[in-house]
Amino acid sequence: YFMIAPFMILFLMFTIIPVALSLVIGLTNFNMIEFPDFVGLQNYATLFLDDELFIGALKTTLIFAAIVGPAGYILSFIVAWFINELSPKVRALVTLVFYAPSISGSVYIVWTTLFSADSYGWLNAWLLKLGFIDSPVQWLKDTRYIMPICIMVALWGSLGMTFLSFIAGLQGIDRS
Repeated sequence: YFMIAPFMILFLMFTIIPVALSLVIGLTNFNMIEFPDFVGLQNYATLFLDDELFIGALKTTLIFAAIVGPAGYILSFIVAWFINELSPKVRALVTLVFYAPSISGSVYIVWTTLFSADSYGWLNAWLLKLGFIDSPVQWLKDTRYIMPICIMVALWGSLGMTFLSFIAGLQGIDRS
């Protein structure tokens, strides 16, 4: 117990207590100037029944999670399976390429450069050069494209750790 005490104290301070306090404050009318008035479940009823913005955000979040969760897991397994079949030297290089996004802090720069709204963005430049589009597309501002782009970025960024686990498991399988 002594060894896990630091973790448990920090977990309690930064996870359990804030979540419990937010649930309690959610039962009040609280504006940080006046003393909170207890309103019960009225805030939650308003949130789920009357707030269209929240319902839209909840729907988007559930769609995102339903796609990224299973697709990320399946994609990680497929990538690990293909990489496992490569020769050891090539496998090490390809593993680095796929793992790098999960440890890189410059993921934002790569994706904003790829989807930049001007003709210098990589995707717009390629599509303009090939004649698929006549003017640059506002990839990160158009509601038709933003959800698929966010899903793609989330899948690419989260691929690293899961596929490393799969590779480790596949390496442990006896091939005889």
